[in-house]
Amino acid sequence: MIQAVLRNSSSPWSFLPFALTIFTSAFLLFQVQPLLSKQILPWFGGSPAVWTTAMLFFQTLLCLGYLYAHALASLRSRRLQAQIHVVLLIVAAFLASKVLPGVDLRPQSPDAPVSQVLLILGVSVGLPYFCLATTGPLVQHWFTRTAHAKSVFRLYALSNVGSFLALLSFPFVLEPWLEQQEMGQLWTAGFWVFALLCLPVALGAWQHSAAPSGPGGGPADEAPSSPGAAAVGDPVKPSLVQRFSWIGLPALASLVFIAATDQISHDVAPEPRLWISTLGLYLVTFILTFDHPRWYRPKLFAGLTLFLLLLTAGMSDIPRWLGFQWDYGVNEVRWSHFALLFVVCMLCHGELYRRRPADTRWLTEFYLCMSIGGAFGGLFVTLVATQWFDDYHEWLMALVLVALLASHVLFRSSGTRAGWAVRIPGWVTAAVMVALLVAMQNPWSWREVEQPDRTEILLDQARNFYGTVSVKERRFAADPERNDRVFFSGNVTHGQQFLSPALRHVPTTYYARDSGIGDTLLWAMEQKPSLSVALIGLGAGTLANFARESDAYDFYEINPAAVRFAQQWFDNLSSCKAREQNILLGDARLRMEQLPKDKRYDVIVLDAFTGGSVPIHLLTREAFRIYSDHLKPDGYIAINITNAYLNLYPIVKAQSEVLGMAYRHKYQAADEVRNIRRNLHFIMTHDQAYLKAHPSVNREVRDAEGRLVRTEPQDQPGLRLWTDQFSSIAPIAK
Repeated sequence: MIQAVLRNSSSPWSFLPFALTIFTSAFLLFQVQPLLSKQILPWFGGSPAVWTTAMLFFQTLLCLGYLYAHALASLRSRRLQAQIHVVLLIVAAFLASKVLPGVDLRPQSPDAPVSQVLLILGVSVGLPYFCLATTGPLVQHWFTRTAHAKSVFRLYALSNVGSFLALLSFPFVLEPWLEQQEMGQLWTAGFWVFALLCLPVALGAWQHSAAPSGPGGGPADEAPSSPGAAAVGDPVKPSLVQRFSWIGLPALASLVFIAATDQISHDVAPEPRLWISTLGLYLVTFILTFDHPRWYRPKLFAGLTLFLLLLTAGMSDIPRWLGFQWDYGVNEVRWSHFALLFVVCMLCHGELYRRRPADTRWLTEFYLCMSIGGAFGGLFVTLVATQWFDDYHEWLMALVLVALLASHVLFRSSGTRAGWAVRIPGWVTAAVMVALLVAMQNPWSWREVEQPDRTEILLDQARNFYGTVSVKERRFAADPERNDRVFFSGNVTHGQQFLSPALRHVPTTYYARDSGIGDTLLWAMEQKPSLSVALIGLGAGTLANFARESDAYDFYEINPAAVRFAQQWFDNLSSCKAREQNILLGDARLRMEQLPKDKRYDVIVLDAFTGGSVPIHLLTREAFRIYSDHLKPDGYIAINITNAYLNLYPIVKAQSEVLGMAYRHKYQAADEVRNIRRNLHFIMTHDQAYLKAHPSVNREVRDAEGRLVRTEPQDQPGLRLWTDQFSSIAPIAK
């Protein structure tokens, strides 16, 4: 029946099989990306760079799929096209039976994480994903042989609708209810549905006759509105400039998308849902611009882009220049970046649509060039910026390029004559915008910053696969005793040390002697003459100040740059009194799993959850089984669950109940004089004497009139236990 519909290309129903096939393929493309990334995230320490590297893999494979589609479409025999693609479909369908990588692919070494991520993804989903990636341009090429070819670009918009819905469904529909294996099985079933939809489309394209109503044997689309593009019926090839724009415009949009994601992570917090939000906005602009020209107004979006460039890049500078203070916070930073990302992608993709080919003979080449440009962002950030930049400098580069494009679009001539009267304002605007952006995002200004009460000097900064780490020295002219050094992971403080000899080895930040972890270590020291302690998360090495000469301390750290900083800029480790101290480089869970079975600790401290992007794999049932296996019967598991974005209390409480261990928690308020930051610690143990001596301490939240609103932490009954196969941060997001 489907083939009969396809053979009757004038039927209004002939559009449906193409639409269903393209929608399903796009949905599966964007379902498997977060699914696989989440599966391998624990194997690389929960690093946000796993997302960036996975994006590089998927964008590159998408590009190869478009290259295949372009090569296949160039074959004169549509029968041969269909035969080749049907064979590919069948092979890919069998390989899709096990999409989730097994433990046999789990890396045993922290070396070359980028290569390992690419290898795992390639082995797991390489050919099925490649097959899905070919569908959009290839099926659209076949669609141009029908009477409805004028709607071909709406099929591309429809594919992005499928991608967008897949992206939203993963965290809000599938993840809260299904385990990883169940989602993998559903995806495999979905791939078979896709294959069954695609087969008759391929066979129908083979069997029904061509409708050569446009140049090159296919119906022509409406003429593009950009100057210099080929008109309807014009057999001339697209110009080199036009082809370059097919690559350059999506490349700029891709770079802005990835750079904006990193920049928000840097300025706010690397929340896992951030990736979905920014990618969703990126896809929406494709949907709007390729659906109909009515959604894109060049001068409107160019003007909005220039305005938001200044607003976002100079959120603190512009108000100061105008003589007033603007107390902006996390939401303002987040939404200003989201707005800028949206208008920039509308500008880039709108201009791309204006330059689309009029002749459908160039359709697959158009999509191939687009995919090459789209892959540029991931390639540049992963292979260049991460390796060679010590900060997110690609953000400023992206802003400068966007300013040039927006100035060009705003002042270009709408007629045939583009004289100097039109060109001069554009060049002037571009030059002024670039100068302002460089001034406001000055890449050299962070070396030394003057604050009203102190001077901050950046001593060192490094960037690698695991993120950006830095050390700043703060000098207080009025009170030199307060001078200190601060260790940052991204924008999150992970340790401070006073420079004064009298205060140098006093534990600070989240680890004061009267904090929950401090209580635990001091109590354990009173009970035993020597302790064996495991510290997961090194930071500045602050907890080393608790060690005695009889103790043994193991520090687990995944980021080699963090180890270098702790040893070079802080002396907590070099001054540690422990008779034995080891730094175990690599993912803590994997390293602890490799320990001899008789290796037991008195205290295990988990301190890797302060930022927004928590390593979930350290909080699952399987992880706590590993901790329990290496904990002495009277030992303690102390967890720093301080987090401004996630309520981790019900997660660790559930794990303690599964282990059959009692627990307590302690909230400690901030104390600026002692450099104590607000913290919340959770301790599980079988030691009833300890629990009796140290009851839980809540945080009291009161309104403006002093009335008690609530106490924290707050439990959330009914949450599913986190396992390696199931975890969802949506219910615990603050």
